[in-house]
Amino acid sequence: MIKVAVGLAGRIGSGKTTLTSALANRIGCPRASFGGYVRSVARVRGLDSRDRTVLQDLGDELISEGWDAFVEHVLQHARYVSGSVVIDGIRHRPAVDTLRKRLRPTQLVLVALNISDEERRKRLRDQGLNTDEVTLADTHANEAEVDGVMRGADIVIPADLTVERACTTVLAWISRNVA
Repeated sequence: MIKVAVGLAGRIGSGKTTLTSALANRIGCPRASFGGYVRSVARVRGLDSRDRTVLQDLGDELISEGWDAFVEHVLQHARYVSGSVVIDGIRHRPAVDTLRKRLRPTQLVLVALNISDEERRKRLRDQGLNTDEVTLADTHANEAEVDGVMRGADIVIPADLTVERACTTVLAWISRNVA
């Protein structure tokens, strides 16, 4: 397979982590995760790495140190050096721009997972989040930026596809569109 970076954007509960894990396995490359990196920093600092508000605020703090540094830390956390990589949890346009610059000459393909509000809330309830927690997470500034990132995606796929079908759809798009 050609060298490619696949970045996933989507709302909380859309299935990004599940799909990025499967894609990284299929491609045979590292999986980097913005959320995974932020959770690891939270644990090192003794913060509650399960509290979305804590994680969103910590993410804001890490971003304030600069996009180049933040993206580099996320990639290093995944032990990425070069070549193909799958990146979970792209929530900001500057992250896309910085990744494109950092990953050159490997092309970044941005994938958006589209999920209905009803299905997303069901998934989040199934994960143990109550309505107030979902509403609080949704109102954080980071979530508002996700929609803009998704509008700029190279490919949009429905989040209700099976993982296998979603992987096949993304990889077929890459084989047709990436040189």
